[in-house]
Amino acid sequence: MPRNLKFEKMKNKITILIFLILSLSYSLFAQNTKGRVFGSAENKKEPLGDVIVKWINTTKGTLTDEKGNFEISSANITDKRLVVMDAGYKTDTVDAGNKDYIEVILKANVVTEEIIVEGEKKSSHFESSIQKTEVLSSIEFKKESCCDLSGCFGRNSSVDVQVTDLLTDSKELKLLGLEGAYSTVLVDNMPVMGGLVSKYGVSSIAGTLIDKIMISKGANSVFQGYETIGGSVNVLLKSFDNSDKLFLNAFMNSGLEKQFNGNYANAFKKWNTLFSFQTVQKSMRMDDNGDAFLDNPLVTRYYVYNKWNYGGPEDKTKLYAVVNYWNEERVGGQKDFDTDKDEASTTVYGQTVKIQSGAAYTRFLHAFSGDKVLKVLAAGGLYDSKSFYGTTKYDGRQKDFYTNIAYEVPVTKSSLLRAGFTYKYQNIKEDIIFTQPTTKTYNGEYLKNESVPGVFAEGSVDIIKDKVSLLAGLRYDYHNEHKSIVTPRILLKIEPVHEYTIIRASFGTGFRTINLFTEHTNILASSRNIIISEKLNPEKMINYGINLVQYFGSRHVAGNVNIDFYRTEFSNKIIPDYDENPTEVIFSNLNGNAESNVLQSDLAVNFYSIFDLRVSYKFIDSRYEKNGIEYVQPFNAKHRVLSAVSFRPLKSTWSFDGKLQWFGKQRLPSTSSNPPQYQRPTESQPYTIIGAQITKSLKYFEIYGGVDNLLDFRQENPIISADNPFGPYFDTSFIWGPTKGREFYLGLRFVVK
Repeated sequence: MPRNLKFEKMKNKITILIFLILSLSYSLFAQNTKGRVFGSAENKKEPLGDVIVKWINTTKGTLTDEKGNFEISSANITDKRLVVMDAGYKTDTVDAGNKDYIEVILKANVVTEEIIVEGEKKSSHFESSIQKTEVLSSIEFKKESCCDLSGCFGRNSSVDVQVTDLLTDSKELKLLGLEGAYSTVLVDNMPVMGGLVSKYGVSSIAGTLIDKIMISKGANSVFQGYETIGGSVNVLLKSFDNSDKLFLNAFMNSGLEKQFNGNYANAFKKWNTLFSFQTVQKSMRMDDNGDAFLDNPLVTRYYVYNKWNYGGPEDKTKLYAVVNYWNEERVGGQKDFDTDKDEASTTVYGQTVKIQSGAAYTRFLHAFSGDKVLKVLAAGGLYDSKSFYGTTKYDGRQKDFYTNIAYEVPVTKSSLLRAGFTYKYQNIKEDIIFTQPTTKTYNGEYLKNESVPGVFAEGSVDIIKDKVSLLAGLRYDYHNEHKSIVTPRILLKIEPVHEYTIIRASFGTGFRTINLFTEHTNILASSRNIIISEKLNPEKMINYGINLVQYFGSRHVAGNVNIDFYRTEFSNKIIPDYDENPTEVIFSNLNGNAESNVLQSDLAVNFYSIFDLRVSYKFIDSRYEKNGIEYVQPFNAKHRVLSAVSFRPLKSTWSFDGKLQWFGKQRLPSTSSNPPQYQRPTESQPYTIIGAQITKSLKYFEIYGGVDNLLDFRQENPIISADNPFGPYFDTSFIWGPTKGREFYLGLRFVVK
């Protein structure tokens, strides 16, 4: 049976199953008590996530989500008192009686006039939701320099950060061993990082502005659209409720790159606001490996962000609105490159990128009687970049608009139905001009215009009391060029013994159109010609996975073991072929099989509330078929190990954090037809990266310093034909390891509560 036909038959069967599940969700019923937990400290009230809520004198309990919400079955419970426990807060017992909804406010543990945290809140944890979601908090981001979003995952094994352009140091976030384009990066639940923005967008947001990051792997809610298949990274930025009144951060590394950012929060009756500013100033020119090229680009960035919120926890109507502006310039290339004299010339090779971008988004929520909720999300943005890759001029412009209107209805006490309408508009114009005579043939104007209205519905339900929960969703979108898109998704959660053992499974389909030059801009910097051998069709894929989380603990030791496996099968995938001809990259539709299998295991343990240990292993097997020959995906380490430690003695003002990352061998494209001096091995060598940081806390200040790449490992000769950058063999896409050596840094934080 042809692969496409098999794919469509499987999708149709799952679609029918989801439709039946949504129809049956009306008939399911269970006795549940809902509520929300807040923490109160320094006259400030904020929702508490990951709080234990259990019926007194039983083992029946649950955990609150990131907004403090919980739902717990009251079936067969006679003593309806809830015990609410969280580290750093006093345990409280609440009489739920026959109430359907209760609100709990925990008070912080207090000794004299100081608040003592008796067990710091977790810097990372798993949510208790049906969809497996890993949460990284702002505590985690302080354990490294974390200057921007792309630097927030150094201690996390789920997200891989990969450099996509050596000379400008652009990065992408990868889930499940798939390229970054297969994962969705959301900001405050908004898809404002798509298209051209994704190339440098993940480096534009300051780490000090991020409150938490929520990582969901594999197929997830249809609410997020039809494209997400590798997973999503939802970046929740700070607001008045979770920010200090004034926060300032200054940072400098041994390359003399400087960063300064700050947040200021204030309130006006029911309105409150957060203003944030970030600037990055260029480093000195460094060429430690002696290839005449800069080891890191010269970056100048300005980013301004302002969020306004209306409404408190007790208000039925809530609103927030955000505007931001981003201006950036990056310069890379040969050490002596001068933008004023050498840009677009054949005298000295250089790359320049100039970005101007602005975005605005808003979220409106209104709660009706009976827990019915209306949510309206809207976002729009403009992006303009002007770049030179040697003598290749690339200009990219993008206009975006997105809206999502959803209505949530609790059908019974144990089932929720959500339905809505979405509309996505994206207009991209790319211009490529060769400023000097060349044999390359891909110059011209490339236009992409997408207008996609869609509708969706999904239902969640507890099937067997608190033991089995199901989320099933179906969406239909109509693409202006590719017509109908049907996306089914199913997520299952099982707690076979008690809440300390959780099994999850997921299944879903995905559909996306490629942004070829944005996703492969490293090729623009090389002498390779880009060949598009046929019309490139949309990519289609199926993803399914299973996950186990086992919690354990005693009086002084607590932790969890996580094991998951995900498989992605493509019925079409656009794969760049680097192997057929080393002077070309050929793009075509898949004419065989393509798949990715990822197995990950994690162990996280806390000892005596002062020492954290995390060890992870990840196995990635990504393959594709071309002309009957199977290839392993290049630039992908099959085996990876991560170990991270944190030591925070109680009542001490010092803390230590360290990490070790080991990467196994990677397949590399063939360069056998190059002259001998420009040939490279077909396999990379394994390598280890070690980083460490020490932090000293004072009354209003935190001083932190550390080192990245302690062993000073770097990939030798990462640029092919660096001695002749305008010749036929010049290639900067051969990146499999770090190209910068050991780097020290020092920073200072100033906080006014």
